[in-house]
Amino acid sequence: MIKEKLKTLRRTLRYYLIRLLIGSMRLLPISKIPKLKLLLIKAIKTFGTKEINKAYELLPVEFSDRKDSIIHGMIENVALNVLEIIYYDKIIKANPDFCKFENWEIVENIKKQGKTPLLLVGHFCDWEVMGYELVKAGLDLTVIARPNNLQKMTDYINSLRQNHKLRVVMQNNIMEAIRLLHHNMPVAILSDLNAREWGYQVDFFGRNASFYSAPVIISIRSGMPLIPVFPERQPNGNIIFKVKPPIVWEKGESMRERVQKYAKVYEEEYRKRPDLWFWFHDRYSFAEMGKKR
Repeated sequence: MIKEKLKTLRRTLRYYLIRLLIGSMRLLPISKIPKLKLLLIKAIKTFGTKEINKAYELLPVEFSDRKDSIIHGMIENVALNVLEIIYYDKIIKANPDFCKFENWEIVENIKKQGKTPLLLVGHFCDWEVMGYELVKAGLDLTVIARPNNLQKMTDYINSLRQNHKLRVVMQNNIMEAIRLLHHNMPVAILSDLNAREWGYQVDFFGRNASFYSAPVIISIRSGMPLIPVFPERQPNGNIIFKVKPPIVWEKGESMRERVQKYAKVYEEEYRKRPDLWFWFHDRYSFAEMGKKR
């Protein structure tokens, strides 16, 4: 009991510190972003040693020869994500080309077929800004999200989304997602977190991991295509949101095979730019609790 109270206290203090820092940074011009990025990188390295060490442990063996550069890139990406959320409106005003979509015609073709896009996204590059841009692109979007460990932080993050006209449905709302899709309201789902006993055991970078079945269930029951979309930061700092062809479900596939299919899509994209994924996610713990069939 005492241990849990201490955890809640630490999370609450961290929440107010974050709110204070964000409020202070918002008063500064975007010309300060390069210096703020360096300060945030230093802060992450100072206060996030546990998460950084976990990221080193979780990086697949195939990246052994460039672990340091990948982890540094991940830390830089975290810092940039924070700054891009804080300064989003100012950045877009100063640089209208900051965000671009690639293969957007895939989404338009789905809509022409009378279907509603169900978007598969991940904790990759700047997924929050991607949500803002999807709304600007004309999608009346709802995001399925998982709550933070602290309700105050969950409410704050959701308020930022809602300020940019993103609706939010918290996890365990499969039926609501299906209802929205049937009413021509697109839905985005982030499904690259550890599902533990609620998921299916599949291969992910050569290790057993548990992934949620929700994207498959929502797509199959609604009859709507699951379309992967991945942001990718460019050398000049701009972001391209790459739309991929819909994942095809074959007749006779088991649920585990379908979950494996979308998990492989994540793996393929993260392998291309491993510096843009949050490797400190506790991805493999208790994977054996997931279903095998």
